[in-house]
Amino acid sequence: MTARIIVIAGIIFGILSFPTLFKKPSAKTWLPLFLASCLVNYFFDSVLVRTGKVKYPIRLFPRLTKINIAYDFFVCPYLSIWYCQSTLKASFPEILKKLILFSLPQGLYEIFLEKKTNTLQFQESWKWFHSVLLVFLVKIITRIMLILFAKKV
Repeated sequence: MTARIIVIAGIIFGILSFPTLFKKPSAKTWLPLFLASCLVNYFFDSVLVRTGKVKYPIRLFPRLTKINIAYDFFVCPYLSIWYCQSTLKASFPEILKKLILFSLPQGLYEIFLEKKTNTLQFQESWKWFHSVLLVFLVKIITRIMLILFAKKV
């Protein structure tokens, strides 16, 4: 029951967070970056599930997909966008500080989900620190995409 509440809460979080994509400088930057972040999350999660590193016993549309749709499309992309929004005009040291500030709690949340709920299970050789490092990597990739998108806008 708790696991289903967590999945539903992730979807509600994503819906309520949608207006943040229209924050300045423009939706022309944040909407494509959001979609790109969704694709990055989908890619990594698909690989992890396919290779048996991660399993989601409780998920949205279990017959349709084995990934965690709520997390990959409703939670993680917004956290990446908020990281990018907060570092838009930041110096490199500030970008690194905020990378830790945004990524570490998210990584700890994944560890909590794995230890205390049935929404996430690490399999085989996948350990908690791999998950934390992957969160850092996704934020870095999203930040690089922001640089590329900002040049085009």
